[in-house]
Amino acid sequence: MNKRNKGLLIGLIGVIILIIILDATTKKPVDWFPSYVHTDNRALGTEVFYKSLSSLDTDIQHVEKSPFESFQDSLQQKGTYFFLNEYINLTKEEIDELLEWVDHGNTAFIASQGIPKPLLDTLGLNISFYLSNSQIEYQPSFNFVEEKLQLESAKKSRKAFEYLYFSEIDSTKTQSLGFAQSTLKGNEDENSPHINFIKVSWGDGYFLCHLAPQIFTNYFMVDGSNSDYSARTLNYIDFNKPILWDNYYKAGKEKITNPLYYLLSNIYLKTAYYLIIISSLLFILFGGKRKQRPIPIIDSVKNKSREFAQTIAGMYLDKKDHKAIAQKQIQSFLDKIRNRYRLSTQKVDAKFLKELSQKTNQNYGDLEELFKYIEFINTSETISEKELISLDHKLSSFNY
Repeated sequence: MNKRNKGLLIGLIGVIILIIILDATTKKPVDWFPSYVHTDNRALGTEVFYKSLSSLDTDIQHVEKSPFESFQDSLQQKGTYFFLNEYINLTKEEIDELLEWVDHGNTAFIASQGIPKPLLDTLGLNISFYLSNSQIEYQPSFNFVEEKLQLESAKKSRKAFEYLYFSEIDSTKTQSLGFAQSTLKGNEDENSPHINFIKVSWGDGYFLCHLAPQIFTNYFMVDGSNSDYSARTLNYIDFNKPILWDNYYKAGKEKITNPLYYLLSNIYLKTAYYLIIISSLLFILFGGKRKQRPIPIIDSVKNKSREFAQTIAGMYLDKKDHKAIAQKQIQSFLDKIRNRYRLSTQKVDAKFLKELSQKTNQNYGDLEELFKYIEFINTSETISEKELISLDHKLSSFNY
């Protein structure tokens, strides 16, 4: 190796070391992923709350299975089933099992922005978003209804977000426990409180439902004396009985699908991994010049994917199976939304359309019309060529 190559190699190694140092010392931005995992120290993790809960004299049992599996395993003990996540997507079977379990004198604590509609209907509840006339997001504050638990001043969220409230309750079996309100000033309607924490009697037990799971997260609890509010919400739980902590419905639970994912999730292993790759490339670059034999030029394999797609499409068109083509287009469209905007397309509701509208800067009404047409296509047994062409135009006009 001559002096010129040695100088280039030393300079390249120096640049690599500098990049590694900068990557290790750069301040990481705040991660606002809604995790709600009890060992997660991210802003929307629940490490602080769980440690506070663990300090109490109570038995906490972790439930890794779905509620349906847990109840099928003869989960007969008394206690409080504690659900804490952004969305609790309970199935109908799980709801039925949970209702029966609560009916036998147990408690279900659900802190979530997304409570399943069948459960709300059964309990006689309805949920609405609080919409401000002047701002999309605001910093809500929280307090209690009962005087013995009321705080001198409502506890305000440092991060702005939309809050939900119970717009309809069954007053014969429901008790209002807490409320939320916006901190905007100058408008009495906007500052009026809305019930977001309730207790619903069901048989010999009851449900505790809180629509702001953010108040149990790290960022809320470490801000001033906000933890006092979070702690007082637990006054309605019987700590003489076990707490069944749900680990199944957690957005941030670990899902390691391959060894490379684990390797790249650790900053030190990731640095070593990249360093090995770069060193191997340098060895091939400088060491291979003397050892490499002449390699004959071979024409690269041509990409036939376009022709293949045209052939398959032609087969569907020959069969006049317009519905199958439409479903392929819809599936591809939803895949792009999930991958590009990190939005779940499992449930298309007003919240989903609103988030998609904000991220794509498209009109909410146009998006609502598009997804209504997609629903029409999915529910139709057959569609005409004209309807297929109309769907293609609507999907093509979507601005990614």
